[in-house]
Amino acid sequence: MVSRSAAAVLPLVCCLLAVPAPARAESGTGVTVSTCPPYGPLTLGEAGVCGGDVLDALFTGLVEYDPRTSRATYAMARSISTKDNRRFTVRLREGWTFHDGTEVKAHNFVDAWNQTAAAGKSGTAFLFEDIKGYGSRVMSGLKVVDDHTFTIELKRPFGPFTQKLGHVAFSPLPDSALKSPASFRREPVGNGPFRAVTWAPGTETVLERYDGYAGPSKAQIDKITYRVYPDDYTAYAELLNGGLDFLAYVPPVKLDRFAKDLDGRVINRPGGVIQEIGIPLRLGTNADLRKAVSMAIDRKAITRKFYGGRSPAESFVPSTAEGAKPGACGFCRYDPARARVYLARAKAKGFRTPASIPLYYNADSAHGDWVRAVAASVDKVFRGEVKIVPKTVKTNDAFQRAIDKGTLQGMFRMGWQLDYPHIQNVLGPQFASGGTFNYGLYRNPRFDALLRAADREVSRAKAIGLYRRAEAMLVRDMPAIPLWFYRDTSGYSRRIAAPALTPFGWLDPVSVRPA
Repeated sequence: MVSRSAAAVLPLVCCLLAVPAPARAESGTGVTVSTCPPYGPLTLGEAGVCGGDVLDALFTGLVEYDPRTSRATYAMARSISTKDNRRFTVRLREGWTFHDGTEVKAHNFVDAWNQTAAAGKSGTAFLFEDIKGYGSRVMSGLKVVDDHTFTIELKRPFGPFTQKLGHVAFSPLPDSALKSPASFRREPVGNGPFRAVTWAPGTETVLERYDGYAGPSKAQIDKITYRVYPDDYTAYAELLNGGLDFLAYVPPVKLDRFAKDLDGRVINRPGGVIQEIGIPLRLGTNADLRKAVSMAIDRKAITRKFYGGRSPAESFVPSTAEGAKPGACGFCRYDPARARVYLARAKAKGFRTPASIPLYYNADSAHGDWVRAVAASVDKVFRGEVKIVPKTVKTNDAFQRAIDKGTLQGMFRMGWQLDYPHIQNVLGPQFASGGTFNYGLYRNPRFDALLRAADREVSRAKAIGLYRRAEAMLVRDMPAIPLWFYRDTSGYSRRIAAPALTPFGWLDPVSVRPA
């Protein structure tokens, strides 16, 4: 990962990975990739699970992640330097152009970041919250020095900040999109290895290789078609029939045979997503109760039955994140006897067992099976003394609104996908006081203090130690219950050879080459 020195302003290139020489592009080649429809207009402010893969092919930011190691390398940045983890100077590579031929300059980054952050409730706006002046139309922490230099000042020191910059939300925008944001929604102009030819993210988008791309890794194919299918099952059938070249998410029911179906043309690796149960602390004020419920869940049996492509979680942090510590959560292992001991402790401290504890999920999803299995597991361990009752909210939108407003009278299913591969991205947004996604309203001043100390620490090793101590505090308090980690399980056709994934589980477009 990107690292910085406290003693002097050093070029980060000393700590980044070397970039191999680009392969030659093939001509007359194209692939079709399955994607999912974005939840709204596809912009940098809404670069989520659905649609982020398309934007990732259109744009290149200051840094990018190695698809095999998740480590950061310079891309548009020639250097990023800092003395204190708070003030950064960014120097750009010169001569890099957008797809309309205009040069990418410092103001294209600064103005784009202001535009994306000003979207407020957009899905990626929170990524900019560390920058001084966040919440204003123009962030005071961003200053253009000259055409190829700008500075960033944060509200406070934040060590992993430069690692965030590989997220597509931190991409630059051309002057045309800055003057008319609506033009981006009609036909976006990026600066990445592919340019938009046909733009219809809800159905089918066609990108072509941009021959003027200045990045070190060149596209090896002429065209990528991102196609939306009704569901992953239809897409999987199309992959087997030869009408599709890449499927990022193999349906769970196919995981026991997809390697055989595809003659080994699969990717199966740990992913950056965790499934959890959220617990509003106003409803579950006894930590021993939360630990007891966690140990009453047979994660291994549930994942084996429903999700062959997921791994029981024994920590809060996916293994793909820097700083992850396997086995950090001692209360995440199925242990019926110990669970009953902790329930007894909770009762001894005054906890009164309610008639039932609701566990909410959205009905327009496939979560019902595991929710019912969790409820059955807890009921079995406690012999009905603690009864989890599955409850549905009709749609995902209504479910999310209820979580945001805090109106759910019980536990709820919760998930987190890494925005950048670092332990802080799990601990801060979900569990820090005032965290953007702290839906359980967890508050612990000591936890917050550990996070702040880790954020200030310029030694990477020492910072990781502090973050791990903060995770240990989460284990002690159990403000949420980790369930399982997703795995990236993808399949590809005979027409392409050994494609790679980004840290977000998307197809890395420049890795694709003809077989």
